Amino acid sequence: MKKAITIKDIAEQLNLSRNIVAKALNGQYVPESTRERVLKKAAEMGYKSLGDREKAGKTRHRFILISGKPLNNMNYFVPLIRAVENSCFEKNIELLQYVYNKSRTPFKGVADYVNELDVNGIIAIECFDKSFIDKLEGLGKPICFIDFTASLFNPNGNYDIICSNDRHSTFTLVNYLINKHNLKRITFVGDRLHCMSFRERYLGMLNAIIRLCGGHSRNEDILFGDESFNYGDVNAVKTKILQLKYRPQLFVCCNDFVARIVCTALKELNIRIPDDAFVTGFDNVAESRSAHPVITTFSVDREFMGRQTIYTLLNRIENPDCPTRIINIGTTLVQGETTR
Repeated sequence: MKKAITIKDIAEQLNLSRNIVAKALNGQYVPESTRERVLKKAAEMGYKSLGDREKAGKTRHRFILISGKPLNNMNYFVPLIRAVENSCFEKNIELLQYVYNKSRTPFKGVADYVNELDVNGIIAIECFDKSFIDKLEGLGKPICFIDFTASLFNPNGNYDIICSNDRHSTFTLVNYLINKHNLKRITFVGDRLHCMSFRERYLGMLNAIIRLCGGHSRNEDILFGDESFNYGDVNAVKTKILQLKYRPQLFVCCNDFVARIVCTALKELNIRIPDDAFVTGFDNVAESRSAHPVITTFSVDREFMGRQTIYTLLNRIENPDCPTRIINIGTTLVQGETTR
C-alpha cells in the first residue's frame, strides 16, 4: 500500500517548518508566495487532505508570541521558539508573532492586533518593562512570560512565569567554589535589575557569600544599568575592574555574553584564568563553548521550556482563577575551563 503523504513530507521537500506548511494548507496567514509553493507541492505529492478544510478542523486556540526584540537571530531562543511552534502545531493552535519596540510602536498597536485577531493567549519573551507588562495584563488575556521583570509581580495576575532555576543554581556553584578554594573576594558583573533571571542569579551569589563569608557590599560588584553602561565594551569593563578596591578571585557574570567580555578584559589585564581568577556565566550558549577558555555555565533544556510554556498557558485558560505561578526549570552545570 502506498504511504500516505503527510505535512512533514511536504515540509521536508520545501525545507519549511511543519507549522508553516500546516498554516498554508489550513487557510491561515502565510506569505502568498509561500502558500502557492505549498499548495503546488501538496498537489504534486498527492496530499489527500488538500482542500478538505472540515477534516482538518478548526484551530483550538489562537496564541500570539510577543517579543521585545527580534528573536530568530538570537541563538539562545532558536530551540525554544521551535518547541513552541511544534507544540502549537501538535495541539492545533494557531501561533502568531509580534515584535514590539516601545520607542517606535505605541502600545495601542499591540492592543489592536491582539483584539482584532481574537487572540486568546499571549506568550511574552524579552518583555521586562514594568509599564508594558501592566498594559499587557490590562488586555485581559491569559499570559505566559518566559522570564520576567525584576520588579515584584502580582500574585493574583492572570499570568504565569517560566524561568530557569537561577537562584539555586548560582548559589550551589558559588557555595562550592568558596568552600573548595577558600574564596573571599567575589564580584557580580551585570545589571541585576535587567530582568528576574539576572536578579535571581545575583541573589543566589549573595546567599552563598553571606552564608560562608558573612557579608558583601554592592560596591564590590559591577552592577550598572544596561542603559548607562555597555557590557559589550571590553575597555569599559577593564576600567571598572581596575576601579574595584581589590582584585576579585571569582567573577559571577549575569550570562555567558558578559562572561566572555570579562574573560577578554582579564586577559588584557594579564590576569590568568583560572589561575588568578575564576569566571562563571549562565545559559550555555554556543559562544560559551567556543570561547578560550571555555566558560563554566549552566544549561537549561530550552525545548522543554518551550513545551512547558504552551502547557502552562493552556492550563491557565482552563483554570483562569488560579494564582500566578513561577515555574522554575532545572539547570545542568556545564563545567568549563574558567573554574578548573
